[in-house]
Amino acid sequence: MMSTLESKLRRLAAALDATALEALASKGLLRRAQKDLERQVSLSVTGEKDGRLEVQVEHFTVRIPESGPATATCSCPASGVCQHIVTATLFLQRGVATAEMIPSEPAADVTTSEPAPETDLMALTPEMVERWAGKAVFRAGQKLAVLFPAQVSHERGLRVHFPALNAGVHLVSGGNLDGMIVAGGKGDGRDLIVAAVIAFQRAHGKEWVLPTEAESPSASSGAPRTRAEVLGSCHGLLAETLVNGLSRITDANRQRWLTLAVSALGVNLPRLALSLRGIGDEAALTVARDARSDLTRLLGRLAQAHALCTALENGGENPRADLVGLHRTRYDEIGHVDLLGAAAWPWRTASGYEGLTILFWDPSAKQWNSWSESRPAHQLGDFKPAARFTQPGPWEGTESPQQLARSAFRLMNARRNPANRLSSSTKSRVLVTGVAALENQSLLPVKQWSHLEQQFKHRAAIGLKESNPLDFIFALKPATWRERHFETVAQQFSWALEDSQGEMMALEIPYDELNRPGIEFLESIAADSLQGAMVIGRIQHGLTGLALFPYTFHLANGKILHLYLDQAKTTALEKSEEVEEPTELFGMDEEIDNLESASPTIARLLAEVDDGLLTMAESGLGALNHLHLERIRQTASRVARMGLTRLSISLTQFAHHPQSDSLLRCAYISLTCRRAMALTAS
Repeated sequence: MMSTLESKLRRLAAALDATALEALASKGLLRRAQKDLERQVSLSVTGEKDGRLEVQVEHFTVRIPESGPATATCSCPASGVCQHIVTATLFLQRGVATAEMIPSEPAADVTTSEPAPETDLMALTPEMVERWAGKAVFRAGQKLAVLFPAQVSHERGLRVHFPALNAGVHLVSGGNLDGMIVAGGKGDGRDLIVAAVIAFQRAHGKEWVLPTEAESPSASSGAPRTRAEVLGSCHGLLAETLVNGLSRITDANRQRWLTLAVSALGVNLPRLALSLRGIGDEAALTVARDARSDLTRLLGRLAQAHALCTALENGGENPRADLVGLHRTRYDEIGHVDLLGAAAWPWRTASGYEGLTILFWDPSAKQWNSWSESRPAHQLGDFKPAARFTQPGPWEGTESPQQLARSAFRLMNARRNPANRLSSSTKSRVLVTGVAALENQSLLPVKQWSHLEQQFKHRAAIGLKESNPLDFIFALKPATWRERHFETVAQQFSWALEDSQGEMMALEIPYDELNRPGIEFLESIAADSLQGAMVIGRIQHGLTGLALFPYTFHLANGKILHLYLDQAKTTALEKSEEVEEPTELFGMDEEIDNLESASPTIARLLAEVDDGLLTMAESGLGALNHLHLERIRQTASRVARMGLTRLSISLTQFAHHPQSDSLLRCAYISLTCRRAMALTAS
């Protein structure tokens, strides 16, 4: 008669799929174990000893405890999970009869599933998990659970996957914490098991009290200034800037913003530091009278910084983690990851940064990854995004970013941050495996624009909520390429894209010297050559609703066209028949925050509010113009009639008591209203 332990282990083994077995050992060991079964090597269950089932695999004895193959041992010299353990697991999984079994005895029903492990998982308490893992590992697992979102899936077993870490945990029916199979990660994987338990229980409604230090960096006790002092200085500099007026910003003012940004980093406020650095960059453009300077954008940055400072102060000693932010230099080791080149584009920001970005598709995690290299204007030197695209790197084993942008490859010893940006670590290596074929690797392009609109609204950020720029990059496959034209008033190229349901959306590219070659190419290309093409780009609000700013075309014939990089080759072909790789690239400007509203009346009213506030901010609150205040007071009444109560109250308060705090509050509320209304546009 088959013992209870053997019956349980056979059911446990039957719940392991190929993915779990690969995580248990490796693809190579799994293939060799499968060949052992095909060769019908000597396999038999010989009995039990010390609570372990003994399986004879040729000349070696595999001992499997109740927790399953993850903690099994073998008498062979190999350490860890060896080929014989995998072979024994496959043997139990397939229910192969052994010579030692009495033929007249009924075999165990290996198709009968063990009760699902959800009940056992939900019964685990934090104390039980901590006792199993140890205090240090338990706290490390808590941090992983907070910092990295998890995906829970049910197939032949339960799997908790952490896409950002390229790691996961398998729990099969009948196993326990010791029997969990860890794929990826570092060390023995116990921290991932803790994180998986927490993620599973939270996904099923169980509350976990997690330490705040696991969520965000705490204030540094050794910093020369406290967080309260830095926030107070920020409010003071904001007030001083608006009293003097934006039109009177000096280089000394710019330097003070940059110094304050360093102080914010010193007290572990990385998000505030980034915001203050942005204000400093805008101030530098204003001081230099640069054509890229924009006082409207500067006022918006000041309003955002004021709102962030206020929210941090209201949070007391433990402000929300998303308000504190994370230091962007933190990269986590994720092992090996298979990627496909999807898009590439050079770019230039209004504050003078230039860079190159390559976009990759991770078919396993079904998410975008990116690699970027950039320099600020004062450090550009010989760095040019065009040249960088064709130079060696960024990892050993690859010819250039240009090669990766079209290839399927394995990135070994990869490092990635929570925003899915890949590090240029010298420890990483590349093995190119072929040409990128995205639609064959789980990338499903959007074919109905209504689905795209729903995803955009779900991911869009309002107020102080932050979003990942990669969340707004989509692959689209239009059913028909309709009319195209260049709008002379808006100075913008537009091409109507029709989806499979007959709905329309525009591909839009604003005209400037960086975008001009791409516009000229799209004006001249035959529409038929784009039929069946997939286009990858950024979704944003355009002149008539959602619009696509394109990066790369994947044509139906398999050709990949990076619109702002490969266009140099087309230009060269007009002069020569040579087909060499391009040597000149075209950048694109930073993201334009187009906030058109569903209601033109409200949009015009909000524009009037912004104009009035900007006029006051430019001239400075130190020299008030009562006509301007009266204009704001009248606008407040009209805003109230449109139902924007909070904005109306703030405008009225500012008109009666014109202070810098109230002006920035009004600017911030107006900006938030426009963003919220843009998301409601159909």
